[in-house]
Amino acid sequence: MSKERVKVGFSRFIESNKLETTSKYAFRGLRDLTHFPVASESLSVDTFSYKNDVYVAISAPSTESCMIFQWDHIEMNFRTYDNITGQSIVGCKSVIIENEVFVIVAQLFGGSHIYKFDDDQSRFNKFQDIEVSKISKPNDIEAFQIGSDWFFVIADSSKAGLSTLYKWNDNGFYSYQSLHEWYRDTNVEFLDLDGKAHLILASRSQVPVIYQWSRSNQKFILQGEIPNMEDVVVVKHFRIKEELYLAMTRYIGDSKVLRWGTKQFAEIQALPSRGSMILQPFSFKERYYLALGSDYTFSQIYLWDEDHKIFDRFKEVYIQAPRSFTVVSTDRRDFIFSSSFKGNTQIFEHIIIDLSL
Repeated sequence: MSKERVKVGFSRFIESNKLETTSKYAFRGLRDLTHFPVASESLSVDTFSYKNDVYVAISAPSTESCMIFQWDHIEMNFRTYDNITGQSIVGCKSVIIENEVFVIVAQLFGGSHIYKFDDDQSRFNKFQDIEVSKISKPNDIEAFQIGSDWFFVIADSSKAGLSTLYKWNDNGFYSYQSLHEWYRDTNVEFLDLDGKAHLILASRSQVPVIYQWSRSNQKFILQGEIPNMEDVVVVKHFRIKEELYLAMTRYIGDSKVLRWGTKQFAEIQALPSRGSMILQPFSFKERYYLALGSDYTFSQIYLWDEDHKIFDRFKEVYIQAPRSFTVVSTDRRDFIFSSSFKGNTQIFEHIIIDLSL
């Protein structure tokens, strides 16, 4: 199908908005949800699937809760399912192990905790505490699997920070390894690099560092750093046709896109940033995007140009202090949830309309 015959876009998702039956191809994109019950600020959004249902977990520090929503297949919207309360919740991260659902809840006060889904009660109950001595100012959570083992890392951004790796032992998670001490880590990213498990940790005090998993030591070993990338607050990886890229977010200056080449990452594009706390890659139907948030102006959506191998500016959206862009797909519909540090959570739905009809 030629590009001239297809229109791609983002639009708000609201309860009264239904898919056009006259369009052969349709999606819906970014909109304020007037019906969506998140009239509060949020810092992170996570999604998981369980028993053929799709769930969304939203951390809302102002309401001291981790809100759990479920996609309603009948009403075709997201409905409130459960609410995990706490103190200054900054992150909610799901992990599914042997068909059991856990949600890691990171808090600034009162310690962090792990909740487990109870099928009988249809709710999340506290399962485990995370020792306060290890985590004092959590800023990011990353969960992943290496072989048959499950792990998660909490990046600690305090001055005496101790980013910590936790491992599942069939009864719970226990602290397994300390990483990158005293560097005020802001973000951690897990990725497969040339067939080996790696972690990238970003911090405000030095360039991002790379750890590689050692099979012999069963630990992460510091491997190196990404040079000339000072003040990176968030690192996200993505692939386009087997090529590996990094999206590096800078608050002020230029955020960067890097490509993995011969044993190193090389910059391919710089994106002007003003108050940016997230440069998030996502894709729909072989269309690859970057969402560059801004605290001071409109956030920018970029679209990958396959011919020139760079991202072109595609659309701008207004979100107050965006902190995450998370893809949620269900019922053949694709959404982007955008958390906002100073406004309500917004949902955008990707749209493709066949103009030949």
